[in-house]
Amino acid sequence: MDGKIINNKILGLKSKLNKGSSESTDCEKQSLRTQPHDINPKPVKMSDSRFSFITSEMQPPVFEPITPKKVSERWFPKGRSFGLYESGGRVAPNVTSILGWRFPFDKSRWKKSEPDIDHDAVTRESAQRGTAVHLAMEKWLQSHDHTPVEEHLKWINPLQSLVSRATKTLAVEIPLHYSITGVGAYAGSCDGLMLVNGDVVLIDYKTKRPGKFVSPKYCEQQRLQLAAYSLAISDLYQDQLPSPVTRTSLLFAHPEEGKPVTVVSTQGNLLLEYQQKWLDLLGEWYKVHGEEVADEQTAFDLAS
Repeated sequence: MDGKIINNKILGLKSKLNKGSSESTDCEKQSLRTQPHDINPKPVKMSDSRFSFITSEMQPPVFEPITPKKVSERWFPKGRSFGLYESGGRVAPNVTSILGWRFPFDKSRWKKSEPDIDHDAVTRESAQRGTAVHLAMEKWLQSHDHTPVEEHLKWINPLQSLVSRATKTLAVEIPLHYSITGVGAYAGSCDGLMLVNGDVVLIDYKTKRPGKFVSPKYCEQQRLQLAAYSLAISDLYQDQLPSPVTRTSLLFAHPEEGKPVTVVSTQGNLLLEYQQKWLDLLGEWYKVHGEEVADEQTAFDLAS
């Protein structure tokens, strides 16, 4: 891994950001408009009727999308532990596969912590709910007709109420395929890119099960994921954005009535630190899997 190249990449972004903040909002329940200097942001409260109002009545931010790069759908090569995307004839592993290598899911530990639930059923329900909520948010931000399943509104409505406070929607499910000289390439897509009071904010939706809470110490993997996306998007789309991504926000929706969305934001120097952590991890991953990626590139070239 070329440390000099990585450091120059981060330093270049730091000079563009010029934010001077080393703090994050660490799971504060807050509006997307909360600024780094807000010490005690107010919770985003929902009305008592949040389960009954129709989502289409909540107006989305102005939709002024940037032009997305052309990136293929993801596929999983046989016998590999990672997925791939292609762009311009080059293949790249997806961010979530790389993070899964560093943060493997321990199902046995989960079973011990919650022995009385049907773990397979919970996994299926979580996947279905996540897909449904993401689709609903995607359609809503673009003002496309869509009728979500009623049972999912308890997650969708609070997210719409919060995200509606943004100034503009710059992108929905924006693809990225990015190469770091001396390290390697990676790819993926992020849920949304918003303009909030002049700041470019990358957002990611999460849905929690009833009774579940969010703690910053369990957000390391998600923060690294958004750091990877922010680094790539700031460079790939720099000619279309008013500034680099200045903040990433994980938006955790809870199904309990009246419970605000939990926002875990990363910004300023802390965002730069996570971007560097991501690049370090990327270099480590390529030391182990780089030859496999090269073999898949060869296979792709031969098949093209």
